[in-house]
Amino acid sequence: MKNLHEVWSKRLQKYTIEVQNYMKYIVTGHIAVVMLFAIGAAGYAYSEWVQDIPEGFPGAWLLAFVFAVLLAYSPPSTLLKEADMVYFLPLESKLDSYLKPALKWSFLSQIYLPVIAFIVSLPMVNALYGLPSALLIGLPIMLLLLKWWSINTEFSLRKANAGRNAWLDRLVRFSLVLFFVYFYVIGQMLIAIFLLFGIILYGRWAKQQASGKPFPYEHFIALEENRMLRFYQFANLFTDVPHLKGKIKERRWLDWLYGFIKSGPENAHYYLVWRTFIRSDELFYLWVRLTAISMAGAWLIPFPVAAGIFSAALAFASAIQIWQGLNQTHYFRMDNLFPLSKFSRVQAVRKLVFRVQAVQALLVAATVAVSGQVLFAAIMLAIVFGVSAVTLLSVKTKKR
Repeated sequence: MKNLHEVWSKRLQKYTIEVQNYMKYIVTGHIAVVMLFAIGAAGYAYSEWVQDIPEGFPGAWLLAFVFAVLLAYSPPSTLLKEADMVYFLPLESKLDSYLKPALKWSFLSQIYLPVIAFIVSLPMVNALYGLPSALLIGLPIMLLLLKWWSINTEFSLRKANAGRNAWLDRLVRFSLVLFFVYFYVIGQMLIAIFLLFGIILYGRWAKQQASGKPFPYEHFIALEENRMLRFYQFANLFTDVPHLKGKIKERRWLDWLYGFIKSGPENAHYYLVWRTFIRSDELFYLWVRLTAISMAGAWLIPFPVAAGIFSAALAFASAIQIWQGLNQTHYFRMDNLFPLSKFSRVQAVRKLVFRVQAVQALLVAATVAVSGQVLFAAIMLAIVFGVSAVTLLSVKTKKR
């Protein structure tokens, strides 16, 4: 490589290709449909709510809190590797040619969440406070500048302190952004400008703290490794990631479920897929999470149509992902030793998914029934189980 800027360019290109390779498995046609239904349900519920916002709703505080969280959490993405602490050490005086584009990339890769939050919040802000056009234009510009400030400030203090007390820095930036956005939204511009000066001074102080300090390679390499580990763990929910191995737990407290399975070769596959489902962290916790979210949505979403669409989308996601997870396993199975050619493993998986989705439907319906909406509870029961059944009957199968 001719220089460190070229090293960064090559690494970013390689990183982008790797992320794209995993994203094509994450954002599949099934997930896209679920996201479409979920976004549609959330958008419908939000539009109805905005038309009749409760009096005294703390919209400014909510907005300030959301932006404070999104802007205060600004870890730099450096793409550093363990070997860099050896090979980059003689080039530390030229390290800025690597770190400057890294900070720009950190900004670009994190800015989408504040932008989405601002776009979503516009109807609420306009309905509650009716901000002038100049302020509505100025707010997103200030948020972009604050995100850039936050990333550079966190990088400077991490460099100065080798990552020590990073939580304290985030707490300070969280507080500054929280109060700035709050006073900006309610129109108290003098206080907002005063806080803006405090934000600028804090950023300059952080930069002075990092000036002349040696670069803490170990900390930034560990930070990058943890960031990539979280991405691989997320991708592993959708596809096999070679860097990770799925965790298996015995979960003896669920052994009683196996007692409902009759003995005999015709139920051997059924027994094995139940053991796989219960002991696999990915599949078991996937179903638990989606079921809990569906129950929460049925309880909290005030509009029956939106709640039904939301639970239907999650039922589809649960059924299709458990189906795929149990039918696309590449690890060793007991039936590889003793093949049961007369019986179908696919049918056993279908039977299991029907059972667990029936439980999900009952739990969602029970959640609605507790609120006294018995008729709607019956409808939700039919929706969740019906969507699950249609999903299972429509998937392509092949004998195993």
